Amino acid sequence: MFQIASIILCAGKGRRMQARRTPKVCFPVAGKPAVLHLLDHLDSLGVAPNVLVVGHLAGKVVDEIGPRSPRALFAYQAELKGTGHATKQGTALLRRVGFDGAILVVAGDKVIERRALEKLVRTFERERPDIALLVAPKERWPNAGRIVTDGAGAVQCIIERADLASGEANNAAFTINGVARPAAQIESAAKTVNQAVYLFRAPALFESLDALSTGNVQKEEYLTDTIEHVVRNGGRVVPVPVDHPDDVLAFNNPEELLEIEEYFRRKSGIEIATRDGRDPRIFKSPADWARRLQSPDAATAQVLRSVYGDDEALREEKRRRLLSTVELFIDRFGTDGAVTVIRAPGRVNLMGRHVDHRGGCVNLMAIDREHILVARPRHDATVRARNADAVQFADLEFGVGDLLEQVGLDDWREFVNSAIVTKLVRDLAGDWGNYLKAPMLRLQQQFKDRLIHGVDCVVSGDIPMAAGLSSSSALVVAMADALVHANGLSVSAHDLVDLCGEGEWFVGTRGGSADHAAVKLSQARRVAHVGFFPFAIKDYVPFPDGYSLVICNSRIHARKAAGARDTFNERVASYEFAVRWVKEQFPNYAPLIHHLRDICPETLGVRAADIYRILLDVPERVAPDALKRKLGDETFAALTQSHTPPRYYELRGRLLFGIAECERSKCAIELLKRGDLERFGRMMNMSHDGDRVVTADGTPYGVDVSDAAMRRLIADLHSEDPAHVERAQLHAQPGVYACSIPQIDSMVHVALDTPGVLGAQLSGAGLGGCMMALVEQSAAGPVIQNMTERYYAPNGLEPGAFEFAPVAGSGPLNLA
Repeated sequence: MFQIASIILCAGKGRRMQARRTPKVCFPVAGKPAVLHLLDHLDSLGVAPNVLVVGHLAGKVVDEIGPRSPRALFAYQAELKGTGHATKQGTALLRRVGFDGAILVVAGDKVIERRALEKLVRTFERERPDIALLVAPKERWPNAGRIVTDGAGAVQCIIERADLASGEANNAAFTINGVARPAAQIESAAKTVNQAVYLFRAPALFESLDALSTGNVQKEEYLTDTIEHVVRNGGRVVPVPVDHPDDVLAFNNPEELLEIEEYFRRKSGIEIATRDGRDPRIFKSPADWARRLQSPDAATAQVLRSVYGDDEALREEKRRRLLSTVELFIDRFGTDGAVTVIRAPGRVNLMGRHVDHRGGCVNLMAIDREHILVARPRHDATVRARNADAVQFADLEFGVGDLLEQVGLDDWREFVNSAIVTKLVRDLAGDWGNYLKAPMLRLQQQFKDRLIHGVDCVVSGDIPMAAGLSSSSALVVAMADALVHANGLSVSAHDLVDLCGEGEWFVGTRGGSADHAAVKLSQARRVAHVGFFPFAIKDYVPFPDGYSLVICNSRIHARKAAGARDTFNERVASYEFAVRWVKEQFPNYAPLIHHLRDICPETLGVRAADIYRILLDVPERVAPDALKRKLGDETFAALTQSHTPPRYYELRGRLLFGIAECERSKCAIELLKRGDLERFGRMMNMSHDGDRVVTADGTPYGVDVSDAAMRRLIADLHSEDPAHVERAQLHAQPGVYACSIPQIDSMVHVALDTPGVLGAQLSGAGLGGCMMALVEQSAAGPVIQNMTERYYAPNGLEPGAFEFAPVAGSGPLNLA
């Protein structure tokens, strides 16, 4: 048998993969870099030497492939001047060692079955042509280069599909071997297409490469031009049809890469064990779900009780809503297949506002307002979604493929910050479909080894929108739950929370995972104490008997799609600027500070007074230019990417709020355990003051964070007066976050003016939405009445104050 060497083209940029740090040939396929599949086959066939031509990210290709394929050789293409030019770099090495056997030339991003390579080699050995090349049916690869033959079926040349299409549009002809042939006639006659896998006699390859020119529009040297050169000089080219249309696969964008992963999974039988093995307790026919919810048996009744508690009226209301959503699915999508019924509640955070994304703790509780999503798995990446509120929310149909073709999923942060996604979110601001796309895209980025299939789904919900009750986060979690179960993904509840938190970055906000944790992990009648970085549920504490939570909707929408998003993101950036300022000023503390929550006595090993001394070195306000000079242009640009810089950043007040709120969030759970609800209420009031913008009489509200104020707090801590020491504690400082609005400040005043109310505060991120009040159970009615008389009626608003019940977190209904 003759000796075969290979030249593997690995220098291209793969722009459509949109991965700045990953060479195209190094993208994993079935668990290892794509080019290694090819090298493994070549090693098993005795092909050597194997020369990899590298260029773009050459060092990464060498680092990735060299240790795994130690016999591979590398040639460098300094300038990307086409596939012919790249092949020349590889042949230069083979020429120097006097190689005169056969040379396989193939792109490194080709995923080729071994049997196809074996057939190519057998044909070459039997026919002894100058070139043998793999070809496939035109129908399978409609955009590949056409194999042009003469009347006897002999290969003449290869013409790219785009060139033929242009020729057809202009009624042009191509001169082939001295004969003019119309483009339309060439297209009609072509039955096979090029698979770009060539086996050359070395002399034929060397000679034809030497004859290449750059006389084309791209000014590049094309490897396919060697075919016509060999034929024109009397050589013979033999096409070798693949036995299966998927024997040679390639990828030019993330979606095509995922299709290759799907091929490998099908070939290995993995699909049977995942998507086809769905839990029958979760997936039932729509008709079966309707029957179980129409006339609940004992098992169904018990599930409803475990989710919604002992309130019979509440359980009945929720049963009817679940049933109506299933019936809507049947009306829109029919009764075929199996569906899952997912519920995802809204939430409140009793203490720990604005700090989850800075590592602080939160104290969460799910409430009895929820989204219900009925979903049927599909066998493609399409999502069809219908909303029960068809007037406000249009029907949707989308696939992630179009987006993946434009933006890669190499890195989630780069993806959501890319210009394409930023423009998409801006153009579709407020589109409810973004909250369905977000978890699908994030899961796809997490599970790069498979194509995430979509669902047909119907959504209904009664969580007020833009009210600070996590309506959007609940929808993200519901969709994520549906996709995880529909695709048979192995995702823990804790991991799902993190993925949903990052997924919602796609919508444009840069918050944390607290909302998603509450939606997913809450327990009925309990408050969850949750920490972050790392994520952990630290405790569950019963919500106190004899007390209620009244939530009042301001009817002012805090739409993340409007200017509110810019303000939210500016506040988060202020946190980060302040933390970096502290680390610059105090390099001795810098190794201990990973998140804002670390600026505390316990982590730094200091006293509370020392925290105020640190704050004295943080400016009250600072102009953007001063921040650039202090922290550097690159840091400033990274932290302002999500918002328009204001005239000044209020660093000290923002940082003080974050430090104090982290302390309050830790104290709050202990107060609940001890049943000290009065002190808990006072802490709610202090927390709200950090967000407050007006006083009870409507005048602007401000908190003194001057140097003098910091020094007074230090003096109070050093005094021996218990009252002074208590008021100077970190948890007793409001700070300045200022994300309330005058209307909510007024509502807090109305609530606190009602006997039996222990505390009241903003609910959620702010700039509209809701406030909450912790009340004695007997005071719930009077609070609601006062709010109607003193806020809703005078402002001509529909009443929106309700007593809420704590319920279980999200998930699919599970019925044996």
